[in-house]
Amino acid sequence: MSLVKTIGAAGLATALSFGTAFAADLALYSDKTPWNAGMTGLAEAATAASGVPVKLQEITPTDKYQAFMQTSIAGNNVPAFFTWWNGQQLNDLVATGVAADLTPYWDAAVASGDFSADQKALVAVDGKPYGILLNVANWVMFYNKAHFEKAGIAAPPTTWAEFTEACDKLKAAGFTPINGPASGGWMPFIWFSQLVLGTNPDSFVGLTDGTVPYDSPDVQNAFKVWGDMYAKGYFTDPREQDDQKYFVDGTASMFLVGDWHSGSFAEAGMKPGSDFGTFLMPSLSPDVQQSVIVEASPIVVSKAALEANPDLGKGVQALMGVEAANVLGSTVQVYNGNLKATAPNEIIAADKDLVAAAKPRALVRWWEAVPSQIQGDLVAAMGAFMFNPTADQATESMNTMQTINADYWASK
Repeated sequence: MSLVKTIGAAGLATALSFGTAFAADLALYSDKTPWNAGMTGLAEAATAASGVPVKLQEITPTDKYQAFMQTSIAGNNVPAFFTWWNGQQLNDLVATGVAADLTPYWDAAVASGDFSADQKALVAVDGKPYGILLNVANWVMFYNKAHFEKAGIAAPPTTWAEFTEACDKLKAAGFTPINGPASGGWMPFIWFSQLVLGTNPDSFVGLTDGTVPYDSPDVQNAFKVWGDMYAKGYFTDPREQDDQKYFVDGTASMFLVGDWHSGSFAEAGMKPGSDFGTFLMPSLSPDVQQSVIVEASPIVVSKAALEANPDLGKGVQALMGVEAANVLGSTVQVYNGNLKATAPNEIIAADKDLVAAAKPRALVRWWEAVPSQIQGDLVAAMGAFMFNPTADQATESMNTMQTINADYWASK
């Protein structure tokens, strides 16, 4: 659902008339409950630097958080700091006028060597940065090393044939090969995205800009492969709401997700590097260039809050500093991209090496790239397939998605 569409003209006018109600109770809002310790540390850093109390407030799952934020904008009650997404999601937010232009802070951070100009571009709209980087992650396949050893898999797969062979061996060894939750109002897009970009990265990009329909041959192939994987018993029950449960408890052997999740696994008792490792997912065909999803999550600063409380700028500077980066790394093992920070764990350090060696095509995650006006409805159609992974449901999901997609782009 679009922020602009949700607020409407009257609501937007109200949302832009903030006044100075920010001086008393400022907050950092987040949907990232598993990162509580790190987010608490950031709120404390912003408080210490600015002298203005900033309290952490958390809402989960993601779809409820989005609904809250949409209501907050329309109701003249935007948090001083709040987590968001880059790509089209950030574009839509900036269009409402609520986000502060952070150019002075980014210019200083690039000049000091804390961040690069390329990283600045991750949170920029029309060349201006509107976010503080919270997380920069590669999307990788986590795998349970003990499971691979028991199943007789000597090394992570590098081709699709090797990947499906590994799945068969894991299943024969008594494991469910892949953890596949549909929780949080967003996770159904994970395997849809992976199978489309593994079929044709250009089609993946085309889905997000309206040039490729959601019932195109490449999407049909992705659904066919996805259905075959379900038929072979490769996935866990998508109804489980704890997204990492089956990977952590040893039911499932692999989990495709951003490498920020390594910290959550560690908190659950798994040791990065010894209990689990990672590999880059291969394309479905050797003729297709390998791709990797790069996720960049920003913290957005309210324009009105910053104008009403100029000392919050010191908080912005603190959140972009190496100390804040190391707070995230040491507490929840999340990497925010700061070039002077210590790598949170050996998995994240190794993933950088994996990407550097493979030189895959880097793509913005579907969640951030797709127009927000149709994001939720498209995810719902993907989820419908996960709960009923049949050929008929695949056709219905594709038809539903393409109707949504076509209607949106026809209105532009």
